[in-house]
Amino acid sequence: MQSAACRIKRPAGRRREAVCHLFLIRPAPYFPRLSAGRHSCRGQALIESCLVVALICLILAGLFQLLQLYAAKEILSYACARGARARTVGFNDFMARKSVMAAAIPNAGNMIFPETAGGPAAQMAMEHARIPIYLSAEWSRLNGILQYEDWETINYNYTEDSSHLLRFAVSQDFPLRFFPVFFRAFYGADSVPLNTELYLDNHAALYLE
Repeated sequence: MQSAACRIKRPAGRRREAVCHLFLIRPAPYFPRLSAGRHSCRGQALIESCLVVALICLILAGLFQLLQLYAAKEILSYACARGARARTVGFNDFMARKSVMAAAIPNAGNMIFPETAGGPAAQMAMEHARIPIYLSAEWSRLNGILQYEDWETINYNYTEDSSHLLRFAVSQDFPLRFFPVFFRAFYGADSVPLNTELYLDNHAALYLE
């Protein structure tokens, strides 16, 4: 026979506990069920996060490559100025070529001769010691002084008119070696053509006569 306390109307949860206490039965623990929609929202958030991270990495890689191309363009401008100056002070084509190549060393890739150990600091010390020798050497000795991986991609040309105006141009097919997988999806070639030119008055013929 049920007691009067158990016959009092209570909410559904309280009523269940009262009945269980009456028969000395411990109520089972209550675990809230997660809806299927909440699981799908978590999966969607994970996929969106992966897409955003991939997009950010692509943007950063593009900015890095653009900055590298900008620096390469500035180096070519400096090499063009050095070559034009060599011509305007009366140096021949061979000296102008050596001036361009020495000034464009930052765009020339890895140094393949001489081989150095010790990292960038050792290579810089070697370059500082050998560039003056390279500039004063004969054609037959150049390959035994300095050689770089991408020196062959650097070209120059110049023209002079009757008004003593020198046009000097330097170009390079600058190789894309960083993040090639990303850029091949948007750019079909392995290099980017860079060009720069400079116009300068050439009065060397007047004071060298």
